[in-house]
Amino acid sequence: MMNATTFMTSYLTFYMKGSVEYDGNFVRISRPNTILKFIPLGMNKQNFPVEQISSVTTNFRVSLGSLLWGLLFALCGLSALPQSLVGGLLFFAYGGLTVISSLQTVVYLTAAGSNYLIPIVFTERAKADEIERGINELIAGRYADTNVRTNTERSADRIVDAIRSSRGV
Repeated sequence: MMNATTFMTSYLTFYMKGSVEYDGNFVRISRPNTILKFIPLGMNKQNFPVEQISSVTTNFRVSLGSLLWGLLFALCGLSALPQSLVGGLLFFAYGGLTVISSLQTVVYLTAAGSNYLIPIVFTERAKADEIERGINELIAGRYADTNVRTNTERSADRIVDAIRSSRGV
C-alpha cells in the first residue's frame, strides 16, 4: 500500500506541487526545481530505501537568502510605484510572496549518513507532520521486521504450539 502526501514549496509556484510517497520499502521524494522561486525547471526526484533512513524530523526555519531577496524586491517595487504602477506592484508582489515563502517548515530526512531537506510552506505544517509520521512508521516497521529476538520468540512459540497440537495436548 502506497501513501502519498503532496505539498507546496513556494507561494510563487503554488501550481507546482512536491510529493512524498512511502510504501513498505522506499520513500520517494519529488520537488520542483525553480530559478528565483518563480521560473520552473522540472523536478528533483530522489528515492531512499527504508533500511537506509535513520531519522526524520520537522522544524521551522527562515531561509535568510530568500527573505533578503524578497525584501529587496519589495522595496524596489515600493520605490517604483510613482513611476510605474503596474511594474511597482509586480515587483512588490514578487517580493512579498518571496518573503512569505522564506518562512518554511522543513522535513529533515537522514539517510545513509546524509541530511536531505524537504522545504514546505509554513502554512502546510500538518502535511510536514504527516510526512514525518508516515516515514517514522516505516522505520518502526522495518525495525520490527529485523528484530531477531522478537522473531525468534515468535518462531519458537509456533514450534511449541505445533508440537502440542500434534500430541493432542
